[in-house]
Amino acid sequence: MCSSDLHNDGSCAVPSISHSMKQLPGSRGLLISRAKPANLPDSIKWIRCGIIDYLQYSVYMMHVLQHHIETDYALIVQDDGWVLNGENWKDDYYNYDYIGAPSHCGRVGDQFLLGFSWYEHSERTVVQNGGFSLRSKKFLQAPNKFGIVHKQANDIHNWNEDAQLTAILRTDLEFCGMKYAPEDVAKDFSIEYVGPGFHDGFDFNRLVGHHAQSRRLIGDMYVRVTMPHGEIKDYHGEEQFIKFLWDLGYTIEYNYPVADKAGT
Repeated sequence: MCSSDLHNDGSCAVPSISHSMKQLPGSRGLLISRAKPANLPDSIKWIRCGIIDYLQYSVYMMHVLQHHIETDYALIVQDDGWVLNGENWKDDYYNYDYIGAPSHCGRVGDQFLLGFSWYEHSERTVVQNGGFSLRSKKFLQAPNKFGIVHKQANDIHNWNEDAQLTAILRTDLEFCGMKYAPEDVAKDFSIEYVGPGFHDGFDFNRLVGHHAQSRRLIGDMYVRVTMPHGEIKDYHGEEQFIKFLWDLGYTIEYNYPVADKAGT
């Protein structure tokens, strides 16, 4: 269980690591951050890193993280991505070198399509989210071992390490023997946001975990939703997913602008 909170002191990632370790008994916790948080339990190992910005984070994950992983696999978690139900874990996941939620971003030809618009195309490479992802040690080592480097990009979607590793550089990594989970396996493993068409009829109870920037675990079974309330109503499936978290026993705190809140 690893969280690289490279922009902050790491305290915000502690609830996700702790909760995920409870869901997966026997797992080991690792936090990489620029300072050791006061709330870090003794069960979680801490490694110091320098101050890293958002863009540098992707390069770090691709080329440096491997040096801190001692196990055959690492489950990446963040304050906005954690294990929901460890009982859904399948050992078959170890058959793959990378698994992450099928994201809203997919590559069709040379173009990246957003908002799950890739679903209309049969020939596609879907970006698998990195914020809650399972990676083998050999996958973490592959970029440095085979000289596969992060490619400069003007678009932030293309810069992100998950877009690089699961779309832009995927062919290169597959040539080196890396194996990615197919979409149906990745769909059960984790969810980012609910995709029109792609998630139709999907049962959230099948999930191992999730990741989304608008949902953050700020305490034990305590989620802060940062998406404005008006957007939640308009965002496909988001109300249903938040209700799913509520039904699991999470306390939900809505953190949106006062003006928006007053209008609800």
